[in-house]
Amino acid sequence: MAAVEVSRRARPQTGQRSPWRERLDGLASPSGMLLIAALVVAAFAVTTTERDPDFWWHLRTGQLLLANHLQLLGTDPYTYSVPGHAWTMHEWLFEVCIAELYSVGGIGAIVLVLSALTWLGILAMVGRTRLLTRSRVAIGLGILVAVIAADPIWGPRDQMIDFTFACVVLLLVERYLTGGGRWLWILPPLFLLWSNLHGGFVIGLVFIAAIAAAEALGARLGLPEPAPLRRSGWLALTTLGCGLMSMVNPNGPGILIYAWATVASPAQQALILEWQSPNFQMEEVRAFAVMLVSLAGFIVVNRRLRARDLVLVAGTAALALESVRNIALFVAAATPVWSEQLAILTSRLREQRDGRRHRALAAATGEPADDPEATSRAAPPPAPPPPLRRGAPPFSFRVAVLGIVTVALLGGYIGLRLAPSLAAAPGDLSYARTYPVCASQWLRSGPHGLRIFNQYGEGGYLAWSLAGTGDRIFVFGDAALMGDSLLYTYAQVIGAEPGWQGELERYGTQVVLFDTGTPFDQVLRSSPRWVRVYHDPLSDAFVLRDQEAALRLPPQPRPTGTCSLLAAQGLGTASS
Repeated sequence: MAAVEVSRRARPQTGQRSPWRERLDGLASPSGMLLIAALVVAAFAVTTTERDPDFWWHLRTGQLLLANHLQLLGTDPYTYSVPGHAWTMHEWLFEVCIAELYSVGGIGAIVLVLSALTWLGILAMVGRTRLLTRSRVAIGLGILVAVIAADPIWGPRDQMIDFTFACVVLLLVERYLTGGGRWLWILPPLFLLWSNLHGGFVIGLVFIAAIAAAEALGARLGLPEPAPLRRSGWLALTTLGCGLMSMVNPNGPGILIYAWATVASPAQQALILEWQSPNFQMEEVRAFAVMLVSLAGFIVVNRRLRARDLVLVAGTAALALESVRNIALFVAAATPVWSEQLAILTSRLREQRDGRRHRALAAATGEPADDPEATSRAAPPPAPPPPLRRGAPPFSFRVAVLGIVTVALLGGYIGLRLAPSLAAAPGDLSYARTYPVCASQWLRSGPHGLRIFNQYGEGGYLAWSLAGTGDRIFVFGDAALMGDSLLYTYAQVIGAEPGWQGELERYGTQVVLFDTGTPFDQVLRSSPRWVRVYHDPLSDAFVLRDQEAALRLPPQPRPTGTCSLLAAQGLGTASS
């Protein structure tokens, strides 16, 4: 008899569809196709050519680590300005990974892996959203809003590690708080990996601790759907365990000090663009403003928000308003809440519409609107739809349409976005328009061991492209390693503030390489003390007039290959 009961439970009853068919049928609906299209659009957004200025020095550092058998570098080998500064290599494992990928498949392999990693983070974000709402329309619209809001941040860069890991951590925490289980056991090894990939793991610790505290307080204040107090307690203990596990890296507890020093640096906030507050006059960040304002509006109208969602939305919104680079964290934390709030609002509007229809029908029939029998007759409860309605497309046809649409979307993504992004090479014109590709070729052909004052955003490329020459640069993208003092000196020089030439001489600068058409370039061109020794549509190089002969720099080269295309098109992109 028991065997019969088990068999009955194992097999669906007659007329019922299996779970996989239900899911497939849902994806074949218009709302399901919207969700699929949103995920493909997300893949479009996160897949680009390599455009992060810091990528190049990360790549070169990974190559040095591999050559040194993973022995960390105590000081940086790139600058002549801070050769004695201690270097906390908080991304050593990330740098090793991209160096290995580059040796296998060039930049294309790195773009492919990092784009896939970011898209997996979006999938984790969708998984958390599905724990809050089942509305495929709300989930799909949430993805679209999120990928547009974070457009300034997307790309194959190290910050996407923080985005993806944050999405995974929030998914695991949400699953544990809503359903219990052993999901928390995954977090400590996750933080072991994260802390060796990127110093942004600290934000994950903050997320877990803030959620645990918010749930404990929310239960006392009577906020909606509090998690059991016992689960909040275990979550707090997990924060401690994850913090201890994150110290298992070559830097030890110093990794936490490094993360704090980076966040607390006033020079980075003032001088580095992505660390500055978003300027809503710029089109790139207006979508973030729309997402933030619409979410606030949903919450005010619905007046329903869990404690953990409140602290995540408020905290990441504050971080994003402080620094553009934190918009990705806001998207990771707030998108599921945005979709849920949209679903709640549309459900309320639908109920109000149905209520008006019911009252109109009651008035037409002359029966009281609150009469249960009239309510029963006027608005009968909806019956489950039959497996196949007359005139509706058959299941096989809808699945075929779903397959065609999915293949078409994926084909468009691969042909229009993925393939061009994978095909880009360091010497291509697209890179020569942004980085000193041609100027570095000129520098490699001349005397080595030069001390070059460079543009901040181009330091990473020069560190990579001038490898093996002995040339040193003034500054590159690890702002914590550079230190606030050097960053302020850099700002003094490029702003041509009083004493700027003395600072260049104090550091023993021999060559100044800067973007054509920038204010500092104009100052050098008009100065009688400096002479221009190299020029292309992107870069100018200058030396002191009385040192020109001693340096024996090569003459202005005749452009060939990519440099000839750059010269013909004259497409320099000056950056600050």
